Amino acid sequence: MISLRKILITCINRIGQSVPRRFQRRVADFPGVLKFFEKLSTGEEVGITTPEGCNLIINPLFHSNLISTRDLRDYEPDIRKLIQKFTKPGMVAYDIGANVGVFTFLFSSIVGEDGLVYSFEPEENNFTCLQKSIEKNNMKNIVLDKRAISKTNSTEKFDRRGGAFSGRLIGNGLYHTTGNIKTVETVSIDYVVNDEGYRVPDILKIDIEGNEGMVLEGMKNIMATHSPIVICELHTHLGESKDQVINILSCYGYTISNVRDVLTINSTGETASNKPFERHVIAINYSKYT
Repeated sequence: MISLRKILITCINRIGQSVPRRFQRRVADFPGVLKFFEKLSTGEEVGITTPEGCNLIINPLFHSNLISTRDLRDYEPDIRKLIQKFTKPGMVAYDIGANVGVFTFLFSSIVGEDGLVYSFEPEENNFTCLQKSIEKNNMKNIVLDKRAISKTNSTEKFDRRGGAFSGRLIGNGLYHTTGNIKTVETVSIDYVVNDEGYRVPDILKIDIEGNEGMVLEGMKNIMATHSPIVICELHTHLGESKDQVINILSCYGYTISNVRDVLTINSTGETASNKPFERHVIAINYSKYT
């Protein structure tokens, strides 16, 4: 017999699917809503089969747009295609802002037993789901890290805005924060490699809601010495400029291209264009391959 809780969750999801996603996220920012959703959905996680054949655990309230294998396959399809194009067996991949692990599991399936995936996710609901997914699938080539990636090792305020999809470090604090604030531990990529023994990344996917520049500030040594491929989402909806990300990557010899431009050619050759940068870009230092 279907419980009243499941019926309520289903009703909330159906209402949510009828309104724009931006409005859905704003609802989660209202006082008390996030805590109510967390309490309502506790123990109600479900498993969805990924396109790679694994079982991904999601929270039906916080991840209602990922409730089928098709949803997972269609989630940011250009990023999926780009990861498939540039990731190779044996590589080390960093998934920064992993959410529930859609791309963590894609990376894992490609790099194989000789490769490794470091998955970083500080948001509590996402981390819990991803941790359960890794355990359920007995994934040996994924390292899950709850710290937020930044430019320094410290503790910072994390705004759990928008439920489970838009959380971010407050950073410069130039935007209007919500009341869902947590203090999280932060760490830089240079530190985890140089001081904690994490393997050097060959490829990174960065999607942390506007703080992408902070990640790059904290991995300058890695960019200077190893030049990993960087797949990056450029967020400007909270006032950040794309310029910080573009300028840092350019200073370290990277050629930056729109993801859709790269996917329209059949090689890995340079694809820089004079068009404005779109939301998703890929940065490659081609001198590494000459």
